[in-house]
Amino acid sequence: MEHIADICRSYPQILIFLALAIGYFIGRIKIRGFSIGSTLGVLIAALVLGQMNVEIPSLLNAVAFALFIFCIGYKVGPQFFRSLEKEGLKYISIAIVIAAVGLAVAILMGKVFDFDKGITAGLLAGAMTNSATIGTADGAISHLSISAAAKSTLTNNVAIAYAMTYVFGTAGLILFVKFIPRIMRIDLKKEARKLEEEMSGGAAETERPELFSWYKRLNLRAYRVTNENVTGKTVGELEAMFQGMVAVEKMKRQDQIIEPEPDTVIKSGDVVALAGDRRQLINVNETVGPEVDDRSVLDLIGEILEICILKPDAVGKTLGEISAEHGHGIFLRKITRQGHELPLARGTVVDKCDLLQVAGAERDVESLVKYLGYPERPTVITDLVIVGLGIVLGTLLGLLALHIGGVPLTLGVGGGVLVSGLVFGWLRSFHPTFGQIPGAAQWIFTDLGLNLFIACVGLTAGPEALSALKTMGASLLLAGVVVTLTPMIVGFLFGRQVLKLNPALLLGALTGGGTCTAALNVVKEDADSPVPALGYTVSYAFGNIFLTIWGVIIVNVM
Repeated sequence: MEHIADICRSYPQILIFLALAIGYFIGRIKIRGFSIGSTLGVLIAALVLGQMNVEIPSLLNAVAFALFIFCIGYKVGPQFFRSLEKEGLKYISIAIVIAAVGLAVAILMGKVFDFDKGITAGLLAGAMTNSATIGTADGAISHLSISAAAKSTLTNNVAIAYAMTYVFGTAGLILFVKFIPRIMRIDLKKEARKLEEEMSGGAAETERPELFSWYKRLNLRAYRVTNENVTGKTVGELEAMFQGMVAVEKMKRQDQIIEPEPDTVIKSGDVVALAGDRRQLINVNETVGPEVDDRSVLDLIGEILEICILKPDAVGKTLGEISAEHGHGIFLRKITRQGHELPLARGTVVDKCDLLQVAGAERDVESLVKYLGYPERPTVITDLVIVGLGIVLGTLLGLLALHIGGVPLTLGVGGGVLVSGLVFGWLRSFHPTFGQIPGAAQWIFTDLGLNLFIACVGLTAGPEALSALKTMGASLLLAGVVVTLTPMIVGFLFGRQVLKLNPALLLGALTGGGTCTAALNVVKEDADSPVPALGYTVSYAFGNIFLTIWGVIIVNVM
């Protein structure tokens, strides 16, 4: 056994990657639908493996956290600045209330139970499920004018307190959003349907317009025009007969292929290629004429593409407005914001950097790109110039300090890099030709970056874990319950009584302010709707900012 420990001390990467492997495996285990997640799984594995007392290079810790926190800022940057406008203020206020109450209660619990700075910071990080708080707290601790041994103790306590409170931080919030509607006698499905109907122009559930959605079953068929009611009409008039759910993609007159325009007149004997939902095409042979198999008309180049909303003329419009103005031949598959799907309803308002996944003929899709913004074509290339420069500038920003009454106020390296990520993500929304970080790369930077950092923290704290657990005991668990639930209760009452938010949106906003995606998924399942995601994204962006900075505040205030 000692020989194995010696090998691990010589090659600490063995324990780091072992902690990752075990942690991710633990994180996948579900008991009645609940899992602790990869981050806590990695931390628990690292704390156990850390009993070998292996020294972990601090540089790896710093690099992993920098990649993670920069990418968090980069992802939420466009939404962060955009939501400063009027329509996002309600969700910002929810995030502010949750973050402020969480900070106040954590500090109060620290005073009541005589926790040190490290325990209090870890308490907030775990109870509010915000791992970034650990990094900023560690950075602030490193600048304290205390001995190296005292710094080490505080840093270790951050990780241990986080591990002890994170489980209820996640499970407690899930239980809260699951049972608060029952306690308050709120029919979440009914509230979500009501909001969806409002967003869909008041249409009933069975006939609500799903816009240019084709339920992933787009059909292309050719028909020979024989019906006198169609002969002499224009292409635009024919499409209007199907309420815009069918598009004329190509025409053939005798042996000549015609690219149809809205004012192109249809003649008897023309062959028209119609694209649309199969339900709309069932009785076309009665309306237009018999179906024919003509490859020259049906041979179209189709395209499925994600388009990033950037153009000022498109931002703030509803999907219904975009459909009416520029939706010819376009079929929307989904719309996502920060990776979360939004309702495909006419009243859904698109925001900057939303992603619309559309399908249709190549010329129609490319025409829509010019109106909406930037095509997110598949790529594996990451702009490491921007990543590197952003982290450098963020680190320098975090080193700046403003001294007030002899107390240095600073963002810390973590806060500085977070702000840098926000700015660079926002700048890319104006100039999308630079700074690209594909989705897979973002996952590596955020998920792997965070868990590498957590593994390093856990392995370092491991030797002190058992004694710290005995010292903290049940008081920390009780404090964690209070810090998790109090901000949610206050936030719920604020959202209902002051903001008068729809409960589906309010619960989504609460999970965003608590930075807990797992809880959002529960709300969406209970509501049987993606509507709660509309409340989540803005609150999540601001919740991340505030809770990350709170790590510095707690260390300097306690």
